[in-house]
Amino acid sequence: MGSFDAEGAGLSRRGFLKGAAATGIGLSLVGGLGSLAACSSGGGGGKTIHVLAPAAPDPAPVGVAKFSDAAVQQFADWKKQNGISVAYDAIPWTQLHDKMATTFASGQSSYDVIYMSGWVPEFASNLSPFGNDFPADLKSDMPPSCFKTTTWGGQTYGAVFTLSVMTLFYNKEMLSNKGISQPPTTWDELKGMVQELTGGGNYGWVLNYGDPAGIGGVASYWMAFLQQAGGKMYDDSGMPAFNTPEGVDALQMMLDLNTAGTDPGSISYVGINDATNVFMAGRAAMMMNWPYMWVPAQDPKTSKVSGKIDCALLPAGPAGTASIDGTDAWTVTKKASNRDNAMKLIEFYLDKDQQKSQAIDTGWLPIRLSVLNDPDVQSSLPNAKVVMDQATHPYDSYVTPDYNEVTQAMGVEIQKALKGQQTAAQTIKNSADQVTSIVKKRTS
Repeated sequence: MGSFDAEGAGLSRRGFLKGAAATGIGLSLVGGLGSLAACSSGGGGGKTIHVLAPAAPDPAPVGVAKFSDAAVQQFADWKKQNGISVAYDAIPWTQLHDKMATTFASGQSSYDVIYMSGWVPEFASNLSPFGNDFPADLKSDMPPSCFKTTTWGGQTYGAVFTLSVMTLFYNKEMLSNKGISQPPTTWDELKGMVQELTGGGNYGWVLNYGDPAGIGGVASYWMAFLQQAGGKMYDDSGMPAFNTPEGVDALQMMLDLNTAGTDPGSISYVGINDATNVFMAGRAAMMMNWPYMWVPAQDPKTSKVSGKIDCALLPAGPAGTASIDGTDAWTVTKKASNRDNAMKLIEFYLDKDQQKSQAIDTGWLPIRLSVLNDPDVQSSLPNAKVVMDQATHPYDSYVTPDYNEVTQAMGVEIQKALKGQQTAAQTIKNSADQVTSIVKKRTS
């Protein structure tokens, strides 16, 4: 299916952490927080900061993505005031992992700041920790869970800059036509509504199950259901802990949704764009989706359901609602020649004005709670309040150095279950056996 964005460029994700399998391989804000750069050791060097960033329409920074004139001017003023220039290497999101893997393997990294999406544990040895330097007032303005995906071995290596937590997208008109006034709040309600909303060529549920691995792959969606069921991926020693009734129940929920009325094409949709296109065509009533999809879904130029959709918390399982997040973060490389200036740049990205522009101009929600609460942000992006509420509940993506290998193995097994080739219990057992082998290989 075709892809889209407001400017006509293709939406390239939320994709998957594919590269790992193939290769094997702060903050003084302009608005006034204390300086992380001043607290950090190392640094100096020249005045040019080299940044590896995603290209738009993924979560690209000012200077790459299309920000407002005011935000661009603020960036220009900041560079002038600090005597710093910024050199971007902005490439498609799907190429980022392999690019950094090759760069780090060469030992010749020229980057000071690098974007990460779930790769911090894998590349931690190449990154400079700075979590202990976070000012308390900045940390308190960010959801506590956002640091999980940038922390490994007791050290925090990155600053998440966009709150990208999955919520429920639903078509109000389709629900209303069936006499349904509110979205589902529980698993049972979700299954019942999916069944009721399926028929006449339309489906109650759609998602992309066609790729097994990574954040946005089928295994990661199961992780959301796992947390809703009250399960967990690993025990305190880091070994798999999901071969439990909760792990089986999470997968059985996905199978039950299939039976109730999931678009059968879901098993072949490899990206969230594919599933969202079905939703935006008005052929599916509900889906789990990322916040950045709100803007194209509401754009009448790209969506047939503009003005007809809303979002809500993901329906609660036995343990309540829970989600996963996209783990978008800025990190500083260990070999950065401009560590202090790199920290200053990250602090600038987290400035309140820049965070507000990031939201309103690009559709990528801010990570700072105060900006999420900004009336202008909530007016421009009505899903912001729901995403912020979702973030008060668990949203662990369970990233590890072998995350892609783990999700690849699990995702293949889950796909077999979704195709009716094996039971939920057998799938979870097979997955646990494979993940145990993967973790033992890493830790031996």
